[in-house]
Amino acid sequence: MDAGDAFNKIQGEDLSHIFWDELGQEADPQVVLRARSSMRTTDPTVVPKFIATANPLGPGSWWIRDYLVTKAMPNRIFNCEFFGAQPAVWVKSTLRDNPYLSNPDQYEQELRASCFGDESKIAAEVLGEWGQITAGFFGSCLSVERSMLPGDFEIPWYPDKSGSFTEKTKAHWCWIGGDWGTASPACVVLMCQIQEPMMIGEVHIARGSWVCVDEEYVCSVQPDGSKEWNRGDRSLTAPQFVERVKKLYMRNGFTNWVIPHRRVIMDSAVTAQLGFGGHSDPVTLSTEFKKYGWQVTGSPKSSRAVGWQLMKSLLYQAGSEEPGLYISERCESLWATLPYCISDDRNPEDMEKSAPDHSADAVRYVLTAANQGQHSYRQSQRSAAHPLMWAKDETPRRYIGGVRTYGSLQSRQLNRR
Repeated sequence: MDAGDAFNKIQGEDLSHIFWDELGQEADPQVVLRARSSMRTTDPTVVPKFIATANPLGPGSWWIRDYLVTKAMPNRIFNCEFFGAQPAVWVKSTLRDNPYLSNPDQYEQELRASCFGDESKIAAEVLGEWGQITAGFFGSCLSVERSMLPGDFEIPWYPDKSGSFTEKTKAHWCWIGGDWGTASPACVVLMCQIQEPMMIGEVHIARGSWVCVDEEYVCSVQPDGSKEWNRGDRSLTAPQFVERVKKLYMRNGFTNWVIPHRRVIMDSAVTAQLGFGGHSDPVTLSTEFKKYGWQVTGSPKSSRAVGWQLMKSLLYQAGSEEPGLYISERCESLWATLPYCISDDRNPEDMEKSAPDHSADAVRYVLTAANQGQHSYRQSQRSAAHPLMWAKDETPRRYIGGVRTYGSLQSRQLNRR
């Protein structure tokens, strides 16, 4: 069943058993829950049963993982909160468990060939692994080893022309990307662009790289406390959201709205005019946010596919001498959802729009805006996702608590001579 229209055909029926093939093709679990709502019988000797098969990497693999696979070990009966606390069990199997295959070796080779050598995709499709983070839309570009930074990463603090370290200089190269929603999650991601090579532990971060430092992600929460990454909080209001954003600022050392509004990029829906309150006061979500002290700018109009390609390139370059994209452990939603974003079948260069792409969209908005001149400061050193004009012969600096460490006084005096 592809949508609610298909469910309407069986609404009102008494369904004692439902057998569902390829459950992972349902991007939204709502239609599955609606179908289960018709499971009933007038015969006390019949126990209604719901039996389904699913594969990793489908459009609905994110909710199967979140609601079923991560809740219990395989082959163990548990009370599934997603199904109304009803007893459920999930069983892991592979093609080797299919007794009707005449030549399983030949079939496995065909499956492996279809994965184009991507080992993580092979692990998902051939071995039935649900935890492969590099088998989705971003493929092998996404790597924990290359892109993950420790949760205690702090924003680099650069001095101004007088050598002073102020809150404004700390925020000078920071950006905020956001995606608003109540039916779907609302989120903001704090990002910064690195202005000189640096070392974080043993990780080399090239000049011009981007770091996703921290986030605020507002979504529904399951009874056991786990987050529903693709379902919003319908009780969320504009002042509540702004208050959450303010806490994000304060956690990272900003006591005021010091990041310029031209670098606070939200989805274009927040600037869409919802009504008319006069030429100086249009009715938009951005004006609603402004009432509570937070100014935002709508995301630039550009191709989604181009933005995703830019993001892929930066993820792939992480850990090299070229600018890359790094993600802190504090950005929990990015690490939880990026692996389960898949390509759109009708447009493989774009992401499936029903995927949990909300925090990924926030990052894409920033990277796209950074390439446009109206978001940059008027100075010779421009901000860009690919700063090809930057020098490559700089020595990486080490940072402690986000502040650059210098050499000894004697070495600095020698350098001045």
